[in-house]
Amino acid sequence: EVALPGSTGTVAAGKGSGVAGRIEVARPSERGAGAATKDLPTWLGELLGFKKPPPPGDPEKKPTKRHLTVIPFVSSSPVTGVGFGVAAAGTTQRGEPENTSLSTYSLSFTLTTQSQYALTNRHDLRFAGDDWGLTGMARWTKWPSPTWGIGGNTPESAKSTMDYQLVRLYELVSRRLFGNLYAGAGYSFDWYFNVRNSGSASGQPTDFSTYPYGTGSTSLNSGPAVSLVWDSRDSPVYPTRGIVADFNYTFFPTWLGSGTTWHNAYLDLRTYHQLAPWLVLALWTYGSFTFGHVPYLELASNGSDPNERAGRGYIQGRHIGKSLLYGEAEFRFTIWEWLGAVAGVNVHSVSDSDVGGILGDNPRFRYWYPAVTGGLRLLIVRETRSNLCLDYGVGKQGQHGFYLSFNEAF
Repeated sequence: EVALPGSTGTVAAGKGSGVAGRIEVARPSERGAGAATKDLPTWLGELLGFKKPPPPGDPEKKPTKRHLTVIPFVSSSPVTGVGFGVAAAGTTQRGEPENTSLSTYSLSFTLTTQSQYALTNRHDLRFAGDDWGLTGMARWTKWPSPTWGIGGNTPESAKSTMDYQLVRLYELVSRRLFGNLYAGAGYSFDWYFNVRNSGSASGQPTDFSTYPYGTGSTSLNSGPAVSLVWDSRDSPVYPTRGIVADFNYTFFPTWLGSGTTWHNAYLDLRTYHQLAPWLVLALWTYGSFTFGHVPYLELASNGSDPNERAGRGYIQGRHIGKSLLYGEAEFRFTIWEWLGAVAGVNVHSVSDSDVGGILGDNPRFRYWYPAVTGGLRLLIVRETRSNLCLDYGVGKQGQHGFYLSFNEAF
């Protein structure tokens, strides 16, 4: 499996606020693990003679306020066949570096031999003084992919194919309350159409065909969102210290166009610890809890976090349920100049299919799925510590995947 910015799996839910909080900006020379003297493009330019290294003792030039990286790619997996596309990611400074965080954005397009395509834009904009923020996503996709039904112990024989088109819009405005604490309000819109589900290999009815909500040819979900975020990271791109705590609640009422009434509560905690100038430990845990008459395609699943980067080592959407718990730990190393590496572990669990949700019966998390991950980091923009990430993850039951993306998973 190859995951790039904008890729999508079978199920997408658990929308958080994208940790839209305040970010304390640190210059590259202050970042320890991020204090490389040159990035890969600069090193290649000097090696090939296209760019001359600065004379010894020359003062460092003022950092550029805008950076953009564009990379074409080819991918391959059992789900996508062969995929082709282009991905772009960038940063910009919308105020003075002393008091304004970096704004980040990405745009990607993917086309595969399995008649799948995805066009995705993401942005997290920080305005002068960091008093206001704007976080959002827009997506149009057609992505036939497998689903195995609801619960933490679904057999391979239950596999069937979900085919649909999706238009997704999400926008959240955040305002500083005090210090590192932000409150936000926004709107979420998901429109699934041309929804179809093939039969399972066993010939038995699929969970989708027997599930009572959101299993028609269309499924519309529209509702307001509120968030509360504490963010003390030193960088949104490559944090080396700080904490992010994010609570997001979204309500989907029928009077705003939703097919059924349901709710989603999302809690996210991330911490970063610089253990040495060349070593960072990053920790992440989150829970996604849906309740009410939740449409099938909006149930919580592995890889349904806001950035769809969790659960490396498993096919996105392999396990789905009304509730999900997730944890990950990752060591991030600087090896030399523009070269780095990571090694980590993650684990996830979804509630069983007979559990009503967080406000009904207590969710039971009986089946846990760990994975180990490792990868390389190629420093693309030194000033912002923007990396090209190449990761490989291995999970249980033969699950594995290769992942190509911009910047860290969390």
